[in-house]
Amino acid sequence: MRGDFDNNQPIYQQIIDRMIAAIAKGDLAPGAKVASVRDLALQHNVNPNTMQKSLAKLEEMGYLYTERTSGRYVTQNLAVVEQLAARVPEKIIGDFVAQMIDFGMAAPDIPGRVSDYIERMDYNGKNIGN
Repeated sequence: MRGDFDNNQPIYQQIIDRMIAAIAKGDLAPGAKVASVRDLALQHNVNPNTMQKSLAKLEEMGYLYTERTSGRYVTQNLAVVEQLAARVPEKIIGDFVAQMIDFGMAAPDIPGRVSDYIERMDYNGKNIGN
């Protein structure tokens, strides 16, 4: 998660996307305490103001909440977390398909290419052949 940001999108938005994915996957569990702004900024190698902006947006979106004296926490609303868990894969697929089409591939050819790739994978998700 450290650094490695895409220059084509604002860093704060990329942090938001990463944290949403972590919540959707369960890496940040409902009700879990979120590290401090300073600690997260160090982890992501960003300015604390950038991290604060990301966390504030996540709070506005309802994915985080603040307890007055003890910090920020992941929402405990399981319906919100379940919606994220369903929505994040759709976004990943949509982004992938858009990239493949931008690359010049015809949409009907994409599923076959994906199937071929999956057939070459081992059980750990690594591609083992061409």
